[in-house]
Amino acid sequence: MFTYVSFFELTPEGREKFPEMPVFFEKITKIVEKEEGVLDTFYALMGPWDFFAITKFPDNETAFRALGKIGALEYLKTETYPTEEVEVFFKALV
Repeated sequence: MFTYVSFFELTPEGREKFPEMPVFFEKITKIVEKEEGVLDTFYALMGPWDFFAITKFPDNETAFRALGKIGALEYLKTETYPTEEVEVFFKALV
């Protein structure tokens, strides 16, 4: 499984429907699980982003598919990045 970090910002529609956020997070969790991914954690943030998530997917194609479905909900804008443990990164450089 590969690890991804996602930053989420509420869209104007998401801000209008903020009380429904727990339902949207349930939908996001179901989308991730349906795509054979794992949602490790979800955090609320202070700053330019509203939420942060750590997910795991078997490959990039699956991650793209899940993120496309999450984006189609139209309540959250996302930026997602693949991650790797720093030891693996350093090993690749040496």
